[in-house]
Amino acid sequence: MKLLLTGDSIIARPENHSIPELNFQLQKFLSCNIYNTAISGINSGGLALSLPNLVFNQPKCNYLIILVGTNDLATHKQVPLRQFEKNLELIASSIIWLYYPEKVIFITPPAVDENKQRVRNNRLVMEYGNIVKKVASEYKFSIIDLASKMQENKNFPEIFNGKKNDGLHFGVNGYKLLANLIVKKINQISN
Repeated sequence: MKLLLTGDSIIARPENHSIPELNFQLQKFLSCNIYNTAISGINSGGLALSLPNLVFNQPKCNYLIILVGTNDLATHKQVPLRQFEKNLELIASSIIWLYYPEKVIFITPPAVDENKQRVRNNRLVMEYGNIVKKVASEYKFSIIDLASKMQENKNFPEIFNGKKNDGLHFGVNGYKLLANLIVKKINQISN
């Protein structure tokens, strides 16, 4: 099996390894080749413009997993909701020729620890996450509501305990949660 992961720093960053932490956690559960083209700081417009490099020029994979919106909703560089939706529609309409809709997994932006995070809040995470869910539904893509799953977790604040410890970026516990959600979604799709 081959996975193509793309999006922002939540997908891109290493925590305790030389490879992205999400790759490391996924390889514990899945026997697969993982291609990770995520770029820290990228927003939906940047992702839409970068699809040739980040998706089209990559090996064709069994699943395409996209997490974007984290930087769109940041108050110091916020992309308006209407523009965010247009950007997601452009991304969706651009990739649908290459991937069957159910093999595309959109992930909502993560929840944040508002005690530490200064430029994002969970109200905005929900608003932008709702747009991700709307576009995924329109295109019949699979969806992981990451923010909700994080907030349901009894150890919610511990998800962020890591090197950055900024209320946004995950520590190992956050990546274990995300990897489990991705594996569960892939298992649902393949059955």
